[in-house]
Amino acid sequence: MSGPMTGRAVVAACPSCDGLTFTLSACACVGYGNRVLITDDPAPREPYQECRVCHGVGRVAKACQRCGQRGQRRAQLVLTVANVDTGAVASVNVEPGTVPPRPAPDGGWHLPLAPLIDELAATVGAATWSDAYGRSDAESAVRLPREWSPELPHDERLALETRALAGHPGESWQVFLGRSVAPQPIDPEQRLGQLCALADRLCLDLVLEARRLHHDDLLWDIRFDVPGAAVPASRRGTAYGLAEALGAVTVPYAISGISARGMTAPARYLVPSGAPAPGPAQPARDLDQVERRVVADCTDLRTGEPLPGACAIWRDGHWWYSSLRATGQTERLIERDTGQTVRRRTDVLRRGWEPPDPGWLGAPIAHTPCPDCDPDSGLRACVCTIGAPTVDPDCARCGGTGLRAGAMACHTCLDSHRLYQALVVTITDLDHRVVHLNWRAGDAAPAPLVATQPGGKPVVQLPDQFRLSSYAGTLGVRPEDLTEADGGWSVDQDLREGYVTLHVTDVDPLTQHLAHAGRGRPGARLIVLATPPEVPSLAQVIRLALGLGLTVDVSVRDDRHHADDPLRVQGLSWHVEITAAAPVWAAAEVAPSSRPTLAGAIAFALDYLASVLAEAVPDEPAQPIAVPRAPAADPIADPEPMLRRLGAHQPGQWVTVHFWATGCRIDLREQGTLRHLATAADLTGGLAALGLVTG
Repeated sequence: MSGPMTGRAVVAACPSCDGLTFTLSACACVGYGNRVLITDDPAPREPYQECRVCHGVGRVAKACQRCGQRGQRRAQLVLTVANVDTGAVASVNVEPGTVPPRPAPDGGWHLPLAPLIDELAATVGAATWSDAYGRSDAESAVRLPREWSPELPHDERLALETRALAGHPGESWQVFLGRSVAPQPIDPEQRLGQLCALADRLCLDLVLEARRLHHDDLLWDIRFDVPGAAVPASRRGTAYGLAEALGAVTVPYAISGISARGMTAPARYLVPSGAPAPGPAQPARDLDQVERRVVADCTDLRTGEPLPGACAIWRDGHWWYSSLRATGQTERLIERDTGQTVRRRTDVLRRGWEPPDPGWLGAPIAHTPCPDCDPDSGLRACVCTIGAPTVDPDCARCGGTGLRAGAMACHTCLDSHRLYQALVVTITDLDHRVVHLNWRAGDAAPAPLVATQPGGKPVVQLPDQFRLSSYAGTLGVRPEDLTEADGGWSVDQDLREGYVTLHVTDVDPLTQHLAHAGRGRPGARLIVLATPPEVPSLAQVIRLALGLGLTVDVSVRDDRHHADDPLRVQGLSWHVEITAAAPVWAAAEVAPSSRPTLAGAIAFALDYLASVLAEAVPDEPAQPIAVPRAPAADPIADPEPMLRRLGAHQPGQWVTVHFWATGCRIDLREQGTLRHLATAADLTGGLAALGLVTG
């Protein structure tokens, strides 16, 4: 792999600030006019005379973000494709004069990038690839200035190419992660059938919704909802056709946001026997018919006027159709930095017709109003009152009143304003296995005392049928693999093991547990995924990072000696972080973010890969970007067993292994600092230096 490039990069004046390091632009107040309350009424473009930002001048100076206040930008673009399966890395360095310009389809000239990426992908054997954000549509070209012409002198052409590369809006280092085998293409009809069958198994609605973007354009969204969920105020679809939306949707995306959408949905028990038996993908044959019907419902048949949208709902083995209609508006006031107040109005949409209740809904679930928040005033109990007998008179949040306002949700109900007396739990592997549980307050649930909090509050443990860990094995996973479907968060230890801290001793433990676990759940439903995230192995991640010239920190903490202690973290905790080449021991004050599984920690690290790649680009414009290259490499040995042994050697403490291209370093975190334990060529050598392996 190549290291940092020698010499100096070609630089040019930043096109955003013309080398001044700052920009002058119109103040935000200008667009709102000289008024303190901003409404939808038109107003002349003029500065607000009492503006807190520009003081009535109308223009403000801002630090230039594109050049980082340096006044110069690097005229260099590095394209990299890395094969996750083989570790092969190939890059191309795009500088003025290195890529022959080609005529652009819409006129003018550009530097084509797509052929370069295709060639790099072929070099590393990648059949499919996407960038760190998961996007497969790469930047196709760098647009050259209009005055560029092949007849110009060589120096003038290079100067124009330099200006174009320096002004390129994308990242200076673009990395695409490839796989050796391309996934099978998604058949939209088959995909629709799979989603319908999954909705039947999970006892959820599958909603296909089209929202009007312009007069003729419709954006499609595919999602799962609980019956009675509100129509979202804002659209989130990105596809202009149903087939396109089905080709892009994933189950986690379809479930995401289900809690917010179903916050006010009626809560009812499940009767899974009332769900239709999964069978052949019958609805898939109706794909075109479904799309045509939804598109037709986006127009009022009586007046011909366009409506906000329409939807098709798969429920009880049938498609149900409805238009979307505006029934009013909500209004909120937002204070701007200028000192002005903006009045935002949002249309409230409802379905023109609601389908009948599905057969799998049972009796209503009782609830009580939340005692700690007022939905009318927006006030809620301050956090200083949690578990405290009295209000903290010196609390900075509430000023000793015990009540506060703000954007934070109510800690008691998470702004659902309800405390449920039951919880419907669905555990699924998103394939064929699913478990539905109706947990009811008042059920016989002996809860013996298992610990006492330092403040004296008792901690009890509910019986097996109220512990999610008891059902993990049924679905073929470990308890720590369980995650919440909406958001992907790990199921917390109390919910997994049925631990309950009794804040009030005269309340039944199961009742208190259900009220806490049901906070903010859509229709009092908790949907849990029993499937580990699909991520590369740790060995692949290390090989990938080193091939890109990055480093990897893997931290492990072994708390298995705390088994059955509800007051302590139990099991193993993991943290994986891909970093630029800065040594980990230079900044140890940030504690690792704990994940109960290694796969979850890897997924967390890959989510931030784009930020790491941007950080790896040198700040100094004259310093060139490295152009990494690495041949395909044999897989390294799975480091997890050795990491587990290392964690067991220092129980209860974070042990961090820092991997770089030529070795690794092992450190122990102690009170915000790292104590060096060993440095070796590889992890096996590091453990040998600590006497944990022989040879």
